[in-house]
Amino acid sequence: MKKIALSFIASLAVASGALAGHEVVATSKEYKAPAPIPCFRDTELQLDLFGTYNWLINRQAGGDDGFGGGVALNYFFTRYVGVGVDTNLFDGGVSGLWNFTGSLIIRFPIEGEVCLAPYIFGGGGYAVDGQGEGTVHAGGGLEWRIVPEKIGIFAEGRYTWSTGNEHGDAAQARLGVRFVF
Repeated sequence: MKKIALSFIASLAVASGALAGHEVVATSKEYKAPAPIPCFRDTELQLDLFGTYNWLINRQAGGDDGFGGGVALNYFFTRYVGVGVDTNLFDGGVSGLWNFTGSLIIRFPIEGEVCLAPYIFGGGGYAVDGQGEGTVHAGGGLEWRIVPEKIGIFAEGRYTWSTGNEHGDAAQARLGVRFVF
């Protein structure tokens, strides 16, 4: 009988701990979810690494279509407007063609489930492969932020007009990775 009584008292002691605490009271306070992390910030510094394919439109210098690659640095003053500089080496010429360009960039961020930003750009630059000449370019692209505020993938197309007769006009497709700081 003592064993049953001791077991009963021990069970009451354990059960009383389960009932300890404060009474749950309903409240009129509403739960507020934390603000979502924006995909595109108001000011951003970006580093782009990209591959290219170039189509020569009028082959004045005797070059050929081909692959290339480059690096770019962009800075956005606002969420929508930024500037960028880039350099690109194209393998279609006899000795390779270097392009150095500067651009004004206007983007249109779309945030939500997927972070996308279509953008347009235009500017000028300099192309050199032993002889140099000025260039003017315009184009557009689409960026997808795979990690909001940090890493994106982009694809873009541009058309470049030559201001001289050495290199001719060209169309270019770019695909790359964008690192955001």
